[in-house]
Amino acid sequence: MALSKKISLFLIVQFLFLGCGFYSFKGSIPDHLSDVEIMTFKNLTTEFAVESDIEDALTERLLKEQLLPLSSKESPDSHIEGKINSILDKPNSFDENENILEYRLEFLGEIMWYDHIRDTELFKKNFTVFGTYFSEDQNATRSDGEKREREDAYAEAIEKLIDLIIESMTEEW
Repeated sequence: MALSKKISLFLIVQFLFLGCGFYSFKGSIPDHLSDVEIMTFKNLTTEFAVESDIEDALTERLLKEQLLPLSSKESPDSHIEGKINSILDKPNSFDENENILEYRLEFLGEIMWYDHIRDTELFKKNFTVFGTYFSEDQNATRSDGEKREREDAYAEAIEKLIDLIIESMTEEW
């Protein structure tokens, strides 16, 4: 009896492991699309190289998630494009003397995924994503592991933008 319980438990664990191991978002991508091209985002800000940072992060994520291969064809089945309209550093929190404790770094823009086979937009969205970082005074009071610099907020905002794109691509069709 004890042996059959162990075998059953082993089989259940194996089933769950194998089932989760082969899970992919690919099933929610429209079946007729076999590749995607990432267009360089338009940068309407003064933030140097944000468009290439977004393109690199999106390329890396698409390769990791294996949603669609990146196109090497002259005429891809689909493409993703976007525009960064503004990047703003805004005060986010204050102390009792109205000194800024934390900033919010906001990216505002648009993203679109276009289907060349059916000549239609799969999605087009305006977005606002953000990351937060501490003021210089706040960072001065924190250990190195607790500090949050503008670069941290910048990376966080880009990661949220990539998450939004991937979520939008994998919505049920």
